[in-house]
Amino acid sequence: MNRPKTQETSFATDLLHFYDEFVEFHDYCAFLCDAFACLATEEDYLDASTAMGVSRFSHWVKRRTHMLKQELKQIQERAYTEENSAKSS
Repeated sequence: MNRPKTQETSFATDLLHFYDEFVEFHDYCAFLCDAFACLATEEDYLDASTAMGVSRFSHWVKRRTHMLKQELKQIQERAYTEENSAKSS
């Protein structure tokens, strides 16, 4: 869930949106962990479509983690800039 940044928002708003995105992402990660745990207990091998689905979802988790990390860094930089601006005033 990527929000287009069409207008300037407050730091608190950005942080709240990030939190909401992180919670959603956390739920997907929990699902993935549960799925891997189930797969580990199965005695049969995965069929091709299931293996493909697990692979695609794993790649999505990696990409999403990277995107959330970048967004958090931007929020952190903005908070630092705003804090320094407030101290200078």
